Amino acid sequence: MKLLSPVAVSLLAVFPHVSSVKACGNNGVDIYKDITCSSTQRTEDLLSRMSWTDKVKQLGGIRQILGEDVSFNKTKFEIFNEAQNGNIGYGNQFNPALPALTLVNELRENQSASGLGIPYVLVSDSINGIYLFNGTLFPSTLAMASSFNVPLYGSAITSIREECRAIGINWVLSPELDVVTDPRYGRVGETYGEDPYLNGEFGLKYVQTMQEKDENGFMKVAATIKHFVYGWETGGVNTAHQYGGLNHIYNDMLPPYIKIINEANPASLMASYASVDRVPMSANKFMLQRVLRDDLGFEGIIMSDAGALVDLSTEFKIASTSQDAAILAVKAGMQMELSPGVSSATQTLVNVTGDSELTALVSNATRQIIELKFNLGLFDLPLPSISNALKILRAPAHLEAARNISRESIVLLQNDGTLPLKQNKTKTSLKVAVLGPYASIIDPGSYAAHSTSDKTHGNSLLQSLQTKFGSENILHEPGVDFLDRTNTTGISQAVSAAKSAGLAIVNIGSLSVYSSDPLDDKRTDGEMYTHADLGFPGLQQELLDAVLDSGVPTILVLSGGQAFVLNNSTLRANAILHTFLAGEYTGDSVVEILIGKVNPSGKLPISLPQANGAFPVAYNWLPSDNHGGNFGDEIYGSSAWQFPAIPITPPMAFGFGLSYTGFNMTEFQAEESEIKSEKAFKVSIDVTNVGDVTGKEVVQLYFSQEWSTIELPLKRLIRFEKVELRPGQTKTVTFVIPQKEMGYYVNMEWMMEKGDYTFYIGSSSKSVDLQERTVTIT
Repeated sequence: MKLLSPVAVSLLAVFPHVSSVKACGNNGVDIYKDITCSSTQRTEDLLSRMSWTDKVKQLGGIRQILGEDVSFNKTKFEIFNEAQNGNIGYGNQFNPALPALTLVNELRENQSASGLGIPYVLVSDSINGIYLFNGTLFPSTLAMASSFNVPLYGSAITSIREECRAIGINWVLSPELDVVTDPRYGRVGETYGEDPYLNGEFGLKYVQTMQEKDENGFMKVAATIKHFVYGWETGGVNTAHQYGGLNHIYNDMLPPYIKIINEANPASLMASYASVDRVPMSANKFMLQRVLRDDLGFEGIIMSDAGALVDLSTEFKIASTSQDAAILAVKAGMQMELSPGVSSATQTLVNVTGDSELTALVSNATRQIIELKFNLGLFDLPLPSISNALKILRAPAHLEAARNISRESIVLLQNDGTLPLKQNKTKTSLKVAVLGPYASIIDPGSYAAHSTSDKTHGNSLLQSLQTKFGSENILHEPGVDFLDRTNTTGISQAVSAAKSAGLAIVNIGSLSVYSSDPLDDKRTDGEMYTHADLGFPGLQQELLDAVLDSGVPTILVLSGGQAFVLNNSTLRANAILHTFLAGEYTGDSVVEILIGKVNPSGKLPISLPQANGAFPVAYNWLPSDNHGGNFGDEIYGSSAWQFPAIPITPPMAFGFGLSYTGFNMTEFQAEESEIKSEKAFKVSIDVTNVGDVTGKEVVQLYFSQEWSTIELPLKRLIRFEKVELRPGQTKTVTFVIPQKEMGYYVNMEWMMEKGDYTFYIGSSSKSVDLQERTVTIT
């Protein structure tokens, strides 16, 4: 006798009207409706009942259901629904979650009650949290990567996942695995930064957390790894083409994908907008089939980015019509079109007949989409309720997770002892001048469901300082606009406030908001906003210079999901913090750091260039980037380096970040100086807190290979661990490295060679912060 699956047993409790169940196919219902059957059995049964039109419809969707103020155009929706109804999305992220959920639940009920009853899957972006108002606003991806704390990040993603589920989001368009080495790219804030290993560790935690199984065995939320394959875009321009030899792609861009595909089985993958070696990724059969499917073993759904299939005919000009574009994309390996907000390209396939290859590919794509819907429980579980959403959204545990990771995401870049702030000898409160256009807002990120005009959730830096020191002790002057370069009158007022207070906090940066935000016309950061100039927009630099010229002690707080050029004038600041879009607790976390309640522990996930155009700036550059390797990475004046007055390794490099305490790393031990092939390599180091306050340090392990078949970076990150130490406390940090991880790809083949390997361990990627040991693999 066949036993019931755990899912079936659990679902008996969910559906009390089902008194008993028998083996698959013996319960008096169609197999695809039979909870005792496997998802594969149910999928095949449903697929056999679907027409060609039914199948084509599943490839598209309606991603923008709602306009502003929960407005709903029923006529437009029904027109789209007739042609592309595999998935839906909420649309405008400034809509309140609960009214939006009520409307979408009604649409989902109607869909499941019609025809074959194939449910929608609700797809959404999910970078800073849910893509609607009234959820918890978490830091940006880049900010959370700055924590270098993967377990803490897991807690944040668990909270985001539960809020997604509470409002019916089943499928998220994250994580973004673009390994970004050009700081001009506007979407840096959505990424984990410039290092492939760091990307892989954080991305893996995201996918594993999202795709955990519930008590019924259903996947909680499907994840999408993206953008395959991007990050080395020309000039930092969004969607720009990139060159890409296979050795470059496999060693510099694919490592996060390889790790996550092997260890987490992601449900889906999104191809990038760009062309690689002149072939648009949405129609790149070699990359999607030969590399992704055949070589990497990816088994999930391949989707396009929004509107990317239409771009094949309108932008890339490799297809003459939308139908030609759809055929080209599907035959290259594309299985789902993320809705462009207008008519999709894939819906035109309804009129294509007599193409057996296309028919088979569409059927298989539909099969994978339908089976994912079964695996998510969409055919079986009830829709999310308003009462449950009220309990889950902004739950205390979620707010605490956002606060904790915000605290660890902020990076202290410079400090002459001004921080932490001390109360004066008379025990009266400090007076502080709070200056700059960012002090009175939360800079949220362009994919965040937060309006700069909304003061409901979270505190700006100004609000947090007023709460801590009292409004009467805070002198606020914006000084300048975000962008305007004509009005300088506010600068003198800001300087006067600084002199009056005796201490200035200047909050400047780059604005990253959604297109519906009231400050959208001031936006300078995010998707479609390339940073040709990595300085501060408008007159912000002039404001800072004027305050610094006054001689008043000045703390600079940077805002924005990007790197900035910190010129010699800027570096006169007594202390500098970078918040990297740290979410709704940015203001509170900065104040806690200013007063020493929180000891800063963030590290840079991207290197900060010392001049516009001073590239490469990423720490893992190649020897030939500096005259063929004849010079060290701290050398001045290399003939290959276009800025001879500065070192190629910037002072504020990847992995760098200061603390209020000091750490001493001693006894760097390699278990053996000579090891046999295939044996794991073990290193350890003692870390001691030599200061007076508890702090956290990130121990970072890099390695390099003396001789190789192809050119490799001077060093590569291979492990990191964040440790917390009390004053005087010592901990031993040990890393075990399987030798297979020390190899690299040559022409799509993994190589691990014998020879000398040097390991570097320390507190940042800079040579001055590292100790080294060489081992020989025989």
